[in-house]
Order: sequence, then structure tokens, then C-alpha cells
Amino acid sequence: MATGNSVVREFLEQYERSRNTFDPGLIDSQYPDSFMFAGPNGVRVTEKPAVLAGLAKGRELFKTLGHKTTKLVSLDETRLDEHYTMVRARFVWRFEKVPAPIDVDVDSTFILFIKDGVPRIVFQHEHEDFQQALRTRGVLPATT
Repeated sequence: MATGNSVVREFLEQYERSRNTFDPGLIDSQYPDSFMFAGPNGVRVTEKPAVLAGLAKGRELFKTLGHKTTKLVSLDETRLDEHYTMVRARFVWRFEKVPAPIDVDVDSTFILFIKDGVPRIVFQHEHEDFQQALRTRGVLPATT
């Protein structure tokens, strides 16, 4: 795995933990009150309270899908200025399904605002629609 500076690497390892535990306090610490989320269908401003409100439902869905782990497997960091860093990261989400486990690679780009050594995600770009990725790999059923 390519390594970024220790603050960014530790932050992404924390992001990895937050996707494994669905810990609301940990996820709360990773975002400002409002941030931008982008994907193949466009961009939107997202409010952190809405994300936190949907966390329990998301945790239950992933549990029923057999989610076991999310692992950071690579990161590539580009410092933009004294406060902003762009990071392209790849995570592998492991689902234990019958007859065999399924790994779903997810490519993400983050713009982090770092102040006083504390990063926050101000822009998150998912390179692929996550639900579609789950369907394509057989974790979710195909839609008709």
C-alpha cells in the first residue's frame, strides 16, 4: 500500500474501522456538519445528521448481506495546500456469502480539510455506485 503522511494514513485507517463497526461517534468525527458527496449520478450536499440517522438501518442491511470486514488496501495522497489534501483510496468490502466469500473493491477519492492536525472529509467521490457494485458482484439481487 502506498503510504501518505501519518495523519492521513491514520485517518483512513479510522475510516476503515468506522465501516467495520458502524460506530456513530467515529463516523461523526470524520465529517463536518455539511459535506459534498459525488458519484456516477451526480453530486449533492449531504448533512451529517442525516447520515448518522441512517446508520443503524445501514448496519442492519450490511449484517443481513453478510458483511464481515472493510479493509483499506491502497491510498495515494496529493497535498493541495496547507489545509487541503486529496486522497484516492481503495477499500475491499468482504461479504461472507454461500457458496463463497465475495470481495467488493471500492475506489474513493476524498478531499480532506486538515486543521490543527485533525482531518475531516469535505468532499467524497465514489467512483462507482456502491449498490450497483454490490448487485454486479452478487451481494445484492439484481433489480428488474
